[in-house]
Amino acid sequence: MTDPSNPHAAEAAMQHLIWALEEIEKAGSIEAAQHVRSALDALRRSIPPDQLAESEF
Repeated sequence: MTDPSNPHAAEAAMQHLIWALEEIEKAGSIEAAQHVRSALDALRRSIPPDQLAESEF
């Protein structure tokens, strides 16, 4: 689990999920892509808004 007090770890996790989502979408797996989107949403919700605003995601 990503430590929400470490914004760099959260940003790295989000970037990896975005890269995975891109590859999964290329492969055409709609169900897997939806799971990744859900994971991204959950991760975004776990990051305090002031730290998320600093992120590019």
